[in-house]
Amino acid sequence: MRPRLLDLFAGAGGCTEGFRRAGFEVVGVDIEPHSDYPGELIVADALDVLADIAFLRQFRVVAASPPCPRYSTITPAATRDQHPDLIGPVRDLLRAGGGVYVIENVPGAPLDHPVMLCGRAFGLRVRRHRLFESNVFLMSPGCACDATPPIGVYGDHPEDSHFLRPNGTERGRRAQTLAEAQTAMGIDWMTNWDDLTDAIPPAYTEHIGGQLIDALKTTEAS
Repeated sequence: MRPRLLDLFAGAGGCTEGFRRAGFEVVGVDIEPHSDYPGELIVADALDVLADIAFLRQFRVVAASPPCPRYSTITPAATRDQHPDLIGPVRDLLRAGGGVYVIENVPGAPLDHPVMLCGRAFGLRVRRHRLFESNVFLMSPGCACDATPPIGVYGDHPEDSHFLRPNGTERGRRAQTLAEAQTAMGIDWMTNWDDLTDAIPPAYTEHIGGQLIDALKTTEAS
């Protein structure tokens, strides 16, 4: 049987699909329904679910991707305090559950000794650096960014060819169509632009999930 993994703040399932490919049976939780989510999705507040330790213990691993605007470089510094700071509370609840956990977020987020994954290291057109914290030792293939301009999958549905940071510097060329964004991310099931802009490429969690599977097997064998 596949080990079970709970994916909190799951959105339309970018992380979910990667964990599934790695060998997990995944159940997602998100506060909004997503009709194209690739599996079983519980529509609920992730913090309420985290508070139910008996429910968490039905899963070998609990993964969480708290909202990132408070830490993101595309959020103007003057408005960051308007966004929730959930990493600390989420970490406390995950540790209280006592099992294996993973927290994902953007560079700059206050994660504890995370590894960083880069889309270019997985052959993707996006750069999309993301951090992963776990109470299991994780490894990263490192950053593979080069001079090749990345494809940006950000913001509103593309209206022009470029996307700027709040300080006016350019983040690269923005994807011009949904299909281009899907290809750049390695995601073929999401049909909503906002879901794609929020998503994690499944290649990331397939990489992380493979390491978690190995750690679970090692624990069982010891």
